[in-house]
Amino acid sequence: MKLTNVSNLLRLSAFALFLPRLAAFQSQAVGVIVANGTSAKNLAGRFLGLSYESSMLLPNDGKYYFDADNVALVDTFKTLGIRNLRVGANAVDDPRIPIPQEADIDALFSFARAADVRVIYSFRLKNGNPVESARLARYIATRYSDLLDCFAIGNEPNFYLKPYVAFYARWKPHYDAILQAVPGARFDGPSADGPYAVGLARDLAAGGHLAMASDHYYFIGSGREREKNPAASRSVFLSDRTHDDYQRDYAQTGAILAAQGVPYRIDELNSCYNGGAKDSSDTFASTLWALDCIHWWAAHDLLGMNFHTGESVGRDGGFSAPNYAAFLREPDGHGFYMRPQAYSYLAFTEGARGSPLGITLQKALTFDFDAYAYRGRDGLFSVTLINKSYGERAQTATVSVQVPKSEGAGTWKQMDLKQRDHDVSAKTDVTLGAASVDRDGHWSGQWRTVASAGSGSLTIDVPASSATLLRFNPTP
Repeated sequence: MKLTNVSNLLRLSAFALFLPRLAAFQSQAVGVIVANGTSAKNLAGRFLGLSYESSMLLPNDGKYYFDADNVALVDTFKTLGIRNLRVGANAVDDPRIPIPQEADIDALFSFARAADVRVIYSFRLKNGNPVESARLARYIATRYSDLLDCFAIGNEPNFYLKPYVAFYARWKPHYDAILQAVPGARFDGPSADGPYAVGLARDLAAGGHLAMASDHYYFIGSGREREKNPAASRSVFLSDRTHDDYQRDYAQTGAILAAQGVPYRIDELNSCYNGGAKDSSDTFASTLWALDCIHWWAAHDLLGMNFHTGESVGRDGGFSAPNYAAFLREPDGHGFYMRPQAYSYLAFTEGARGSPLGITLQKALTFDFDAYAYRGRDGLFSVTLINKSYGERAQTATVSVQVPKSEGAGTWKQMDLKQRDHDVSAKTDVTLGAASVDRDGHWSGQWRTVASAGSGSLTIDVPASSATLLRFNPTP
């Protein structure tokens, strides 16, 4: 081989080694134009919630999980912005799980008062006793009406009561018994799929006791299937194609209920059913997925959404720890450690204030990037920018943001959601505002002022595999 060819080969080899770095610094131009008027109602005050199994109400070694003295859990709820607590899920209809009684209920609602959450409380439908449910409903309503959002009956009855008419025939006696014991009772139902929710709204909305129609979604399929190929699964988490699924489901349920004026809540959801997918549902990919998912639904006539979580969930016919848990108890029993998805709740709480706004998003069709905007009653604009590109296709988004020009000058502030290494497969080292949530549920993240930005337009870089939260405060 000639010397000149060796030199060329060495130069090409060095260039090839440098290519991944070049890819990381590639930039994609994105335009975000915020509309002048609101396109939806104000975000519901208790929009963001969590869903737990009824078994979590029962004591373990004499101690309750939901306990007003569990200060770390109380503070975690407050920090993340959790304002609604639904208890039910698979355990509510499982004959192996005892039905919670008065002492268990007292502990739950004492926690709810301390954490400032409203409770959706579920009673057993499958082999349940309407008289017993009515007795406990009266107990709850007499003592905790200010903390009670509404009652629910059963969980996912579409799996064991088909068709809808068979479900309604079994469900209605429980509803009637509770209503006789608590004449002002309000209900969430059917905690099933969309057609059942539409059917229940049709049959009950006129009676004035249906607080909301609800359904359940696990948008990315089976946890066991998805964990067979974690890398491929994470690509689904980070794809904008999930919006097609949201739109289809909304058209089948949410849009119909909105047209009828029936409040609608997804009272149980997460990424993958059967406890989520290992190495996907427990990674930073789930953080970016959930943040995008929450914002998308917030702009679509939704009363709220409850992400399923807990130390144990219904999984593969039994109960075990979930991969999609937002947080879990520390091994020593003191405090909680945050899983990546918890930061999506925190980022939504910080970045969604007031009414959702329409936006015009200009981006390449192949670029997985999303943006959402809100305006508060105080006139403050909030914008969330989510760059879901990663790996070999990672690109920095150079984003031009424009609020309505009529707003004139003002000040911008910024907060970043990121994983230390921009690694979507990572399970640790996630921060918002340069701070993590500690085991006691405390967070010290800070907004920072964007230098040399004084008008209603701003150009900012959002690195790959990260999100940026912005606030624009118009000058009075």
